[in-house]
Amino acid sequence: MRGCGYRSDFSRPFELSSSPQSIMSSGTYLRLLPHSFSSLPAHPSLDDSSSPSSSSSSHPALRPFLHALLTEAQTLLTSIPSTFHPDRKPRRSSPSTAKVHISTRSNPPDYWVCRQSVHEDAPVAGSASWVEFRSGLRDDHSEHEKEYTPSVTAVERLLEWPSEPDVDGGWARVDLHVNMITHTFHPTALIAPRSFIVLVVSADRVRDQGFVTVQIPLAADSSPESVRQKITASAPRNAIFGSYASVEQVVAASEGLQWTMATTSDAGGAIPRWIQRSWTMGGVPKAVVADVGLFLGWTARRRA
Repeated sequence: MRGCGYRSDFSRPFELSSSPQSIMSSGTYLRLLPHSFSSLPAHPSLDDSSSPSSSSSSHPALRPFLHALLTEAQTLLTSIPSTFHPDRKPRRSSPSTAKVHISTRSNPPDYWVCRQSVHEDAPVAGSASWVEFRSGLRDDHSEHEKEYTPSVTAVERLLEWPSEPDVDGGWARVDLHVNMITHTFHPTALIAPRSFIVLVVSADRVRDQGFVTVQIPLAADSSPESVRQKITASAPRNAIFGSYASVEQVVAASEGLQWTMATTSDAGGAIPRWIQRSWTMGGVPKAVVADVGLFLGWTARRRA
């Protein structure tokens, strides 16, 4: 997950998300409110007569689903210069040598935080090559995030679809799966673990050197019984389920590799949203800047 920063909380019993709404009925994929599993493309594990996702005919076709989701992600990315408000002060994230620029957009109930940085395309200290960016951020996205993000303590693969070789709109090798990602914080007696269920879609851009990874939130209580059993078995007993959506892209530009990430998130529980959105209180803006240094430090260790 991108941008999971907290200061304090109260432990609560394990609870599932509530009030899911359909992706297709709302017309919006990238939002904070979790989507229903019934909105996902057909999958054998979703054919469960005891769940809302019982009929494969009710699920959207895979390729149109991917086309719509990736199109919306691209629309968000191209809107960043004009619809986001930039922070005047660039940030540093050691050991990265690149400046990190933060911008935000408030579109209630969603609050988006974006960061952008440009990196030298080379396997050197403080930066990374195109191959390193792609293998670290595009492939096994969540599993790699667990390796370089201290708070991520578990990644559980709940569902996976076969890779699509191409999708209309200029996308290739499109992978999609559902993960449950758990963050654990200290002191554990005060801060309950957070679990997030997300659909993760990664795709290469055909027209230029680039890739994108999109994540959208899913509601646990809309899952079929077989998936819910995995969730219950894997989530910590006192976990609070949060929600986030994110879009991440790396593209080759004339000045280097441009890395963009935008996210909207809610950790849930007793943490006020104003704290989650505060740089001073260690909220989402500070966390997404820290991710740059965490990733490049991890890349350097892998390179060595």
